[in-house]
Amino acid sequence: MLATTLLLIVAALVPGTSSARPDTKAVFSPVSFDVIDRPQPVLASDGRFHLVYEVQAVNQSALTVSITRIQGRAQGGTIGKAVAGTSLSEITRLGNGTTGSSTLGAGEGAIFFLDTSYSKKRRTPKAISHAITMSWPDPVNIGQTSKQTVITASSKVSQRKAIEVASPLRGNNWVAGSSCCAFNPHRNALTIDGRIRIPERFAIDFVRMNPEDRLFDGLIGDLGSYDFFGDRIHSATAGKVVRVEDGLPERTPGILPTDSTIQNAGGNYVVVRISKGRYAFYAHLKTRSVRVNVGEKVKVGEVLGLLGNTGNTVGPHLHFHIMDSASPLQSNGLPFTFRSFTGQGFVTDVDTLIAGGDPAINGRLSGSHRGQIPMNDQVVSFGR
Repeated sequence: MLATTLLLIVAALVPGTSSARPDTKAVFSPVSFDVIDRPQPVLASDGRFHLVYEVQAVNQSALTVSITRIQGRAQGGTIGKAVAGTSLSEITRLGNGTTGSSTLGAGEGAIFFLDTSYSKKRRTPKAISHAITMSWPDPVNIGQTSKQTVITASSKVSQRKAIEVASPLRGNNWVAGSSCCAFNPHRNALTIDGRIRIPERFAIDFVRMNPEDRLFDGLIGDLGSYDFFGDRIHSATAGKVVRVEDGLPERTPGILPTDSTIQNAGGNYVVVRISKGRYAFYAHLKTRSVRVNVGEKVKVGEVLGLLGNTGNTVGPHLHFHIMDSASPLQSNGLPFTFRSFTGQGFVTDVDTLIAGGDPAINGRLSGSHRGQIPMNDQVVSFGR
């Protein structure tokens, strides 16, 4: 306890900016920061490269510490926009699972879900670090606040190019739900077997609007109301089928299942090994619709199964992502791009769409896209 008290007092008395520098200028910090996985760039439909990654923080002190600003740094300067205030709170998940605050209690942890983007004209950095500002009540001068900025959370940046794949779907009016690069349900971290995993870091949930720009026509709980239920799912790559699940029942749309587990969350699915360290995951397929078996080789465009509503889902959709192992749980999500698609705009009110209404569609980023990943809630068309 004495050592902890001394640490806090020194930290309060020696605010400032710290990094890997001479010991004479080093300072104690109440919070530690680490990048969870090495970032890998992906080109998104906004024409910018995005580094999508997470920083884990642990409050090592007995004080309440507020993280107030995070600024990416690379090659001696800044990269991307600084995140502060409400914007920072919105991308923070505390150790108790809550979001909306970037204040860490004594001994508490948090994960910051970052998206650092940069122009195509800029060379991908070899490494990234962060200027992180925090503040806490001064334990010596009661009523005052100590503030400190540290240069920390350093990581090499992968120079590996994101894999380019064909579309697993055909036709227009597909909405890329919870896609790159915002903090969304897909980016939630899981602790699997004692290790943090983020298998769905770049995942997309595809749903299709009908010609009236509605998700369904009829009763929300009737699978027949969804025109795209039963659509063919095509292999986005060549490869070898390594995992299949095909016996789980359909769920009732509009209702979140209460019996979901991490084992059955993906519903019926297919995993295809593309190459070493790269696997494609197709989830929530229709019951008894899978057309391939483990061990079979598949070609680009081959039908794997039909779009369904199995597993942990509130409505028919295709969940698609690329991961670094054959396990949908014990893996990390990898970036990918589609060879081509046509942007049709963005859904501006997802809640209205899910409820069966006619949401407004803006025309942002409309037109042809090649070698890019659709952005969150972008409406896209895939050719045949």
